[in-house]
Amino acid sequence: MIVSEVPSSHGGMAIPRIVEILWRRKFVVLAGVALCMGLAVLGYMRSPAQYKAEAILALNVRKLQALPTESVVSALPQESPVLRTELDIISSRSMAERVLARLDHEGFTPDGRQVPAEQQLSPIANQSKPVASTPFDEDHNRSEIDKLLSNVSVMNDGRSYTIYINYRADNPEYSAAAANAFGEAYLDYQVDQQTSATRRVSDWLGGKLVSLRTTLEQSERAAADFREKSGLEKANGMTLQSQQVAALNAELANLRAKLAGTEARLSTAIEAANNHNGVALSEILSSQAILPLRAEQSRIERSILEIKQSGATQSAQLPQLNSQLASLKAQIADEVEQIIDSLRNEINVIQRQQTAVEANLKEMQYGTSAANQALVHADQLDREAAANRAIYESYLTRYKQTIEQDGIASADARMISRAVPAMSKTSPQLQTWLAMGIMGGIFLGVIVAFVLELRDRSIRSPEALESATRLSIIGKIPQLSARERKDVARMVSDGQSSLGHSIADLQANLLLSASPKAARAIAITSAGDQEGKTLVVTGLARSLSATGIRTVVVDANFRSPMIAQEFGDQFGPYIEEVIRGRQTLEAVVQHDLATSIDFVAAQTCQVPAEFLLGHEQFAKMIAELKRQYEIVLIDTPAVSSSADAIRVASLADATAFVVRRDTANMDDVVAAVTRLRADGRKVCGIVLNSVRRSGKAPRVDAPPPPIQLVRESVVKKMAGHTKSRSVAKA
Repeated sequence: MIVSEVPSSHGGMAIPRIVEILWRRKFVVLAGVALCMGLAVLGYMRSPAQYKAEAILALNVRKLQALPTESVVSALPQESPVLRTELDIISSRSMAERVLARLDHEGFTPDGRQVPAEQQLSPIANQSKPVASTPFDEDHNRSEIDKLLSNVSVMNDGRSYTIYINYRADNPEYSAAAANAFGEAYLDYQVDQQTSATRRVSDWLGGKLVSLRTTLEQSERAAADFREKSGLEKANGMTLQSQQVAALNAELANLRAKLAGTEARLSTAIEAANNHNGVALSEILSSQAILPLRAEQSRIERSILEIKQSGATQSAQLPQLNSQLASLKAQIADEVEQIIDSLRNEINVIQRQQTAVEANLKEMQYGTSAANQALVHADQLDREAAANRAIYESYLTRYKQTIEQDGIASADARMISRAVPAMSKTSPQLQTWLAMGIMGGIFLGVIVAFVLELRDRSIRSPEALESATRLSIIGKIPQLSARERKDVARMVSDGQSSLGHSIADLQANLLLSASPKAARAIAITSAGDQEGKTLVVTGLARSLSATGIRTVVVDANFRSPMIAQEFGDQFGPYIEEVIRGRQTLEAVVQHDLATSIDFVAAQTCQVPAEFLLGHEQFAKMIAELKRQYEIVLIDTPAVSSSADAIRVASLADATAFVVRRDTANMDDVVAAVTRLRADGRKVCGIVLNSVRRSGKAPRVDAPPPPIQLVRESVVKKMAGHTKSRSVAKA
């Protein structure tokens, strides 16, 4: 018995399976390639010639700085997102509008032709030319802009700040002009952006300066008026009140110092007067009244000293001189006392002055708190005025710088290579079209092949059939030509033919798969008609008969009986007459003289086949044939036609299922097998019919196997199979 493993479905479609499908559908793939190649050649012939021109721009890494001031518009940051944004700006609709206007100014028509210079209007005529604003013109301009955008390609290599502008057109001059127009329009756009930004900033600054000047004047006027009303005028950086307080503090300090000095002199004078010491005060020493008295006192004291030194102590002048000296001292003492009194008077005066100054200072300090609050408010007004002045001056400086920058705007990029008309066309290219055709054809062919494969429900492979039905293939009948079908009897008995070998293998596998009884009934059925049941039955009968096994063939296919035709019908009687009781079984069993095969023929009957096959007499007939013959082969109707095959299979020991590979439908086969199994019928295997031959013919020098050897081999296999089953049951 042929046993094959069920392929796993969890791993998806394996590569060998894909290769097998593509090889089987190779003509579909080749047809797709041929079709796409033809379409590619047709497209190449019908495609208009296209010319490509390229203009190259480079973003400026270094910025021209004409003035030592900050520019209104900063330079472009050298970053990848910024460069990507600039590419989007070049390929935008607003830029396409600029390009369209520039091309129209250069004399290019929308279809790419250039108007001769003598036919172009002058600039004055262009300005005076009326501009139509009808919906048709707007739609026309929109279509022209869309055409420009569809043909332009702006890119960057990602490693530099270089921008490549490519334009495709059917005119080389127009493609170059359009590429250059995109580059120049982008440069003009940058200059216009800077110029307009500078002018907008200058206009805004001019309007802002007017309001700032008014604010500054108001703040300065408010600060001056408040100081004037509050008496907070400043001189040498100080207010008048502050100066007065400072002067009173200085005067008070002087008075306190003067009072301390006078009190010190007074105490010194009083101490000297009490001790009768010589007074060395400046007031005493410089007194005009005391100086003569002190001179006279000194003269008298010298005279008294001379008298005493001369020893004339009893001189009459000595008392007189002492009296004069005492009188002088008394006069000096009186003068000193007057000086002391004058110092006391001076101290009193200084104290009264100090009291007055302190009172004035205290009064000034009382008024300082209110003055300080007014001063704080005045300082706040001064700060506001100073801040307004600083803002005004900064705006004024920026305004002057902005005015100076007007007219010196420069683009942040430059054109390093202008586009020139192409010498040869860029497209179409035959190699590209052919490559596209080949790839498209392969893709289309593969898709169609897999779609056909998915929709194809035929028998793709023996393995797929075994996997779907869960049955083993017990025989493979080769595909026969019309001439070979006429000589089936000889080919079955010929050991060199592929059909003979196939029938012999089927015979061995079928006998081993059937129940080991003395007589066996094997039903041969199929899912549909024209599957080759009769071919298998007759070939198997001839092979069994050739090996000496007593075999009888029963034609139970009342819808399309073929057994009588295969074995030489002797015109009855037929199986219907036995079932109806008109004939005996021995009468309907016919004998083929050529092959020594017994068969029971049938013919198309008028009554439904279900009445005959379901009759009790039909079951008795099959049971009687099983007792008389070793093998009973029953040719049944197709399972899809009716329930006839199921009724016949219930009387047989085993059922062989014939499937024709080139015409059978997988779903029908699976449904038929499932139906047989659902009714409890034993299906021993599948006989695959019309199998393509491998091309290897059997050896010519190999003699056909003797009938007795084949019979012994089959008997030994059957005995071994019976023994193995007995052991398994034990």
